[in-house]
Amino acid sequence: MKNERFVDKLFGEESENIFLEDNDGKEIEFEQVAVVDYEANYYAVLSPVTKLEGVEENEVMIFLIDEENDCLVYLDDEELCDKVFDAFIEMLDSEE
Repeated sequence: MKNERFVDKLFGEESENIFLEDNDGKEIEFEQVAVVDYEANYYAVLSPVTKLEGVEENEVMIFLIDEENDCLVYLDDEELCDKVFDAFIEMLDSEE
């Protein structure tokens, strides 16, 4: 039986919470908010369930979905984050 890749879960019908490790190996739980297609890449918009220092309640974090390496890469480029977030808002507006 073939194992499901991590990033494939992000594109599935049912979104489960995602557990990622920080640089210290501590597990952090996130709720998947959306997957955004922006300029030929996919990005995961995640909301931390685990309280994170410097992250306000109801704030989201954006990660590049690296399908080749089956992982998420945190976006620290503020300009790109803003553009992906704007695309996310446009996506929400078009669904209404």
